[in-house]
Amino acid sequence: MILLGNTEALREYLPNAEVIVEYRLNHSMIHFTARKEFQESLFTMMDKIWAYINQPASNPLLHVRHKFTIYDIPAFNEDVIREAVLNAVGHRVWHDLSSVVIKQYPDSINIINSGGFPHGVTKDNILTVSSQPRNKRVMEVLEKTGLVERARQGVDKIYYNCLMEGKSLPDYSRTDDYQVDLCLRAKIADDAFFIFINEIQDPRKEEDKLNVFDLLTLDKVRQGISTDLFEGSVEKLQNEGLIKSQSAADKKFPPSRE
Repeated sequence: MILLGNTEALREYLPNAEVIVEYRLNHSMIHFTARKEFQESLFTMMDKIWAYINQPASNPLLHVRHKFTIYDIPAFNEDVIREAVLNAVGHRVWHDLSSVVIKQYPDSINIINSGGFPHGVTKDNILTVSSQPRNKRVMEVLEKTGLVERARQGVDKIYYNCLMEGKSLPDYSRTDDYQVDLCLRAKIADDAFFIFINEIQDPRKEEDKLNVFDLLTLDKVRQGISTDLFEGSVEKLQNEGLIKSQSAADKKFPPSRE
């Protein structure tokens, strides 16, 4: 029903199998500016949801200039949105009668589903914990059809794309025991970091590209954070000369005797 049911059957037997997209011009608005309900086969619904979110006025291109190149970056990334919506549908609690809700604003988008995180998952370990999906058969079919990534890699993909575009990390801070609330920011947080990361990644073969943990480590270093770094990534990045320990820097540039 979730994957292949038509609208009439879903309305009769599974009325909460729908995704609602609301657009507001600012966060203080109570009433939406535009609203669209999607209730049909998940396989046909995803393209329509993305097309609705991806309208030029609500998903404009952002621009980063570097020398003679101008990079055009959409406010909301298609791969990120698709993965987040599929995760929301695949991991939601189905005995709850609420729908998956997407709240879109000019500067952010929130994707909300019922049920909270699956057992064992928190916002702090979401990239590293192994957890059984709440709706195993649904997720298995989505994996086999190629709609979602395997073995927790969908969340990796969301983080990876946000980092590659120089944007803020996915924000799960409003998630509780009853719902998952994923906030994705549109703004490019650091133009220089975007340029730096893409210049590192572009020349590399696919198998040699930095992974999401490498990018997270670089992002923390960029912010001056030196705690809770991924040890394997730190060693790898140091070997490649992309980061340098403070002690190494002190040895190379000893303090002045004056």
